[in-house]
Amino acid sequence: MKSTKTQKMVLAAMLAALGMILNLIEIPYPFAPWLNLDLSEIVVLVAISTLGFVPALFVCICKFFVSILFKGPVGPIAIGQIAALIASLSICVTYSLLARKFDPEKSRKNYLLDMVLTMLIFAFIMFVINYFFVTPTYLMQKPTWYTNLPFAVDIQAFNQQYGSNISIPSFLSFMSPYGQAIFIIYFPFNFIKGIITGVVYYLVRPVEKRFKSKYLQEA
Repeated sequence: MKSTKTQKMVLAAMLAALGMILNLIEIPYPFAPWLNLDLSEIVVLVAISTLGFVPALFVCICKFFVSILFKGPVGPIAIGQIAALIASLSICVTYSLLARKFDPEKSRKNYLLDMVLTMLIFAFIMFVINYFFVTPTYLMQKPTWYTNLPFAVDIQAFNQQYGSNISIPSFLSFMSPYGQAIFIIYFPFNFIKGIITGVVYYLVRPVEKRFKSKYLQEA
């Protein structure tokens, strides 16, 4: 069957809806009880592989609007959905660019290298946006830049607020207390989320390949 633009648009919309469903299946993150792991980024990887880069961007944007539609804005100015959109876009762009250098279809080693590097970059991007804007906005319940926080924030503040027991490793001593807290909370969380996503996606790739060969032949 020859694929058409309409078929690809329908599939992209279906993937966006599936991403929203996967977003509702949350796995508690034991080290920071206010965070939950989900597998919604799998649909971004599926979209890149089956539809290409531009349709995958469309899936990322659709996921953003579908989430707002069904869940309502999460946090002030829908900061939760904005952060999720940045996460999806970072994975989409990074995985696509690295795939040109390390084609994940050629070997398992290439796939592993592409995925690990993608998720490291993804985790770093999420650390940066949480540091500068996302976390301050959540804390102040309005759009807030990190320099405008009226109080000091460190890991003890998070531990007291949420009953967690996170400690700061010595190798982060070069960072400010605020930077240490944001890094040790969000970098491991997002990297673990990314690796789980990559493992699950690897398991479903055979099904994806059969679907692609049967229904998405290029016209």
